[in-house]
Amino acid sequence: MASPSTSSGHSKGIVLTAEDRTIEAKARNLKLGVVVDPERPLAFGKTLFTEPGTGVPWDLLSAAWHFLERWDAAVPLWRYGVTAETLGTKAERQATQAVIRDLRVLVHSVELLFVRDNEDGRALVEAWREEMGEEGDHAGSPQPEKRLAFLRALYQVKPRCCVLPVTWLAEVRSRSEQDMRLSKALKAAGPLVTVEIGPGRFVRCHPGDEETVREHYARRGSGRRGGRG
Repeated sequence: MASPSTSSGHSKGIVLTAEDRTIEAKARNLKLGVVVDPERPLAFGKTLFTEPGTGVPWDLLSAAWHFLERWDAAVPLWRYGVTAETLGTKAERQATQAVIRDLRVLVHSVELLFVRDNEDGRALVEAWREEMGEEGDHAGSPQPEKRLAFLRALYQVKPRCCVLPVTWLAEVRSRSEQDMRLSKALKAAGPLVTVEIGPGRFVRCHPGDEETVREHYARRGSGRRGGRG
């Protein structure tokens, strides 16, 4: 386990709850500090808390560090349409409602949580750890719903929290998967061919689809002419 200390010279770094060699290697390539510790210490001046298997948006990290110049924390929403009232056990929902009053609120992607090392940032991390049962009376109990635990901590501490769109986490994976599927489909279909759909107008399609493409563009052209008439 790496030592959670900012004395290593890293002002920015990543705290993983467990080992993930891919994330660790990428972080070190970017000259970021790395700590592996399930207790989530606030180990750097600007810390990204994440979990193994998370699709870290590496190209957005510079923006996140910039947000922490003004905000105590930054975290994406998890899923649009999923609210706190649908998560956790009945007891967890009741405990959360006692703190936030209304469970009809969106929850956060806590596997991509950015926190600044200041008074409110430290208080947020400490409160979240307590709500997760890693400290205090709940230690040793079944793992609680981490998103509800974070909501309770967020409402108790009330830090300046920059809420980011779900695309910071969710679409990092989906874009990559879509690109891979498209690449495989194109390779399977073979090279494209050029089809003339009008004077000086060309499109590309798969071999065998030439007539279908010509007919499609012919119908589009006739529809536009009809509309103008």
